[in-house]
Amino acid sequence: MGGPLSATDPASSPGNGSKIRVAYQGLPGAYSEAAALKAYPKCETVPCDQFEAAFKAVELWLVDKAVLPIENSVGGSIHRNYDLLLRHRLHMVGEVQLVVNHCLLALQGVRKEELKRVLSHPQALAQCEMTLNQLGVIKVNADDTAGAAQIVASDGLRDAAAVASARAAEIYGLDILAERIQELCLAWMQCTADKSSSDWY
Repeated sequence: MGGPLSATDPASSPGNGSKIRVAYQGLPGAYSEAAALKAYPKCETVPCDQFEAAFKAVELWLVDKAVLPIENSVGGSIHRNYDLLLRHRLHMVGEVQLVVNHCLLALQGVRKEELKRVLSHPQALAQCEMTLNQLGVIKVNADDTAGAAQIVASDGLRDAAAVASARAAEIYGLDILAERIQELCLAWMQCTADKSSSDWY
């Protein structure tokens, strides 16, 4: 599949229905993708560049469902997604609870002592503040955790690391320098669907 769907993409409609398609915000390796795979283990995940695009994809029948965060243990409720849920007239059909394991990812051979900056989503950086302060690195905001890992890998940044999932390390070919670097580890993700769907697959 190509890049993430955007809210204005004239994307193709779902296939022959042989596999449920589930939208999420972010790139492959994002925690929302992990939540989608936990809720629907045999699904085809569809990355979207923004939350709006994921909601619109369900509304336009480009995907069957979307899994999006509505609450996490540090940041609380994500009000924007509640607003989008109402605006797009979708129904919540289930909740999936995901334990987040933030990892420190870097290019192969890079040591913690070489790091000058760490990229990630602002909430992930906040959740790992103690660890990052101990490393003495500059915190750099990125759109999402998997996107940060992709930047470190594709740009070949040897003085930088990303806070992201272990799966992101595998996808983008990065080493895991440390695991479970967050102070709090629980995030809740909510599955949304259109009016015609009300059951778990």
